[in-house]
Amino acid sequence: MPFLSDFSKREVSRKYGVLNEAAGVSNRVTFVIGMDGKILHIDENRAALDPTGAAEACSRSAHKTAK
Repeated sequence: MPFLSDFSKREVSRKYGVLNEAAGVSNRVTFVIGMDGKILHIDENRAALDPTGAAEACSRSAHKTAK
């Protein structure tokens, strides 16, 4: 499962609407994106610190494609 860090240029944060331009930082958000490019799951704020929701979304997606 690949991960993306957007620390230096913040281009992706801006495109996904999670960049706080005034503070120059991104809000804490985890997106799970399917192989088709569609967003399957989003965790924000405190929930984004716990990988459980993202892991479950990945597992659900894997089971759907395996059928």
